[in-house]
Amino acid sequence: MPVANLFGTSGIRGLIGKEIDEKFSFKIGLALGKYLGKGRALVARDPRPGAKEITQALIKGLQKAGAEVDDAGILATPELTWYQVKRGYDLGVSVTGSHLPWNMIGIIPTLADGAGISGEVGRQITRIYESF
Repeated sequence: MPVANLFGTSGIRGLIGKEIDEKFSFKIGLALGKYLGKGRALVARDPRPGAKEITQALIKGLQKAGAEVDDAGILATPELTWYQVKRGYDLGVSVTGSHLPWNMIGIIPTLADGAGISGEVGRQITRIYESF
């Protein structure tokens, strides 16, 4: 059954290795990249266990879609967004657990202006994701 919108109020959140694993992350990266086109993306993560592998899969998906990706390593989400906007990236993606329990993680994408993805944009990316 199709999902109306994978994106909640602040990205996508789920259990590490169950709801958000490397396969899911690759497909989300691919969907974000297809939406983005040939643009530039900046990706960062937190030091939570599992974040590195999820980030690497996400980057592979973005690259497969044709995006130019820079990996900023470990950065807090506000730092990533500031740097993304300041340097003119078309997309930023933070892989972070933030305040979530240790076994959960989020994929938080932001558009060129630093705004989060929701509403119609989220639905468009969800449709792309579901087409794979």
